[in-house]
Amino acid sequence: MTRQTTDSSPVPLRSQLLVYVVATLAVVFDQYTKALVRTGMVLGETIIVHPALRNIFDLTYTTNTGVAFGMFKNAGPFIIVLAALIVGCIMYYNREIPSGQRWLRVALGMQMGGAIGNNLIDRPLYGYVVDFLHIHYWPVFNVADSCISIGVTIMVLLMIQEGRKSKEQNSSESKGTRDLAA
Repeated sequence: MTRQTTDSSPVPLRSQLLVYVVATLAVVFDQYTKALVRTGMVLGETIIVHPALRNIFDLTYTTNTGVAFGMFKNAGPFIIVLAALIVGCIMYYNREIPSGQRWLRVALGMQMGGAIGNNLIDRPLYGYVVDFLHIHYWPVFNVADSCISIGVTIMVLLMIQEGRKSKEQNSSESKGTRDLAA
């Protein structure tokens, strides 16, 4: 995930657009699903999606003034400012990412879309976030939360992959050095 080229040429705009396309899709899907919940359900209502999933997954309309999974309630203004800073950092960093790093751009786009959907649209407009996806034994969440979580997971996997490549490269370099010394 580090810049791999020593070339200081700018990253093509076409490569940079992937972050914005993914973020836009995330925001649209998030806001669309929340609008369906706000207009089609009553606060506190639960809809069983399928009888076979009755004890696993359902739709439950709740609101949340905290961050992920209801933590840090009433931190709204701080969360809005933090989300704006995160979105700004992603936009800045996007210009520095090499063209071939598509999965990193997808991950950042998902995180950016989730931050915009929950924290730069819902909180300023409503003072809360609509949550409705309920996997039993897990707090109720929404599409934006999912996007952020999936984006972070992709980044962690990319970091693990990069760490393994670096370890293999260091191992082969030190083996080559030992061979020369012998």
